[in-house]
Amino acid sequence: MLRLRKLTVISILTAAAVSGRLLIHGVNIQPATLIVILTGWFFGWKAGLAEGLMVGLVTDMILELGYWTPFQMAAWGLIGLISHFIPKKVFLYVSWLGVSGYVFGLIMAFSYFLMAADIKIVLAMYASGLLFDTYHAVGNLMFGLLSPLLFKVFRREQEALKIK
Repeated sequence: MLRLRKLTVISILTAAAVSGRLLIHGVNIQPATLIVILTGWFFGWKAGLAEGLMVGLVTDMILELGYWTPFQMAAWGLIGLISHFIPKKVFLYVSWLGVSGYVFGLIMAFSYFLMAADIKIVLAMYASGLLFDTYHAVGNLMFGLLSPLLFKVFRREQEALKIK
C-alpha cells in the first residue's frame, strides 16, 4: 500500500512540476526544479531521480521533443538525485536552490557538442546562456519563498510514507 501511495505522490508532483513549467514557459522561471529538489530531499534519491527524468520527458512531449530532451532529463534527474544528499540545513538548501540553476545549465551545455566539436565554440555558447541560467537560479530562489509551506506538505507525506 505504501508503494502505491509513493507512486501516486510522485505522479502528482510530476504533474505539478510539468503544469508549472508549462504555465510559465519561456522565461526559465518556473517551479519544476524546486519540486524536483524537494522530491529528492524528502523522498530519497530514487524518487528525486525519477521525478527529474519524468519532468524532462513529459514537458518535452508537450512542448516538443528534440536533441535537448535527454540532457534536460539528465539535468533534472541529477538535481533530484543530488538533492537527497544535501544536508537538512536551511542555508545549504537555499544555496542548492541557486546553484542548481547553474548545474542545469552546465549539463545542458553538453548538448552543444552535438552542434559543434570545437571547445571554444561550445564555451562561447555556454557563456551566452549564463544569463538564462541566472534566471533559472533566481526563479528557484523566488519559488523557494514557498518552502516553509511546502516543507509542511512534504514532511506530512514523508511521515505517511514512513521515509526517514
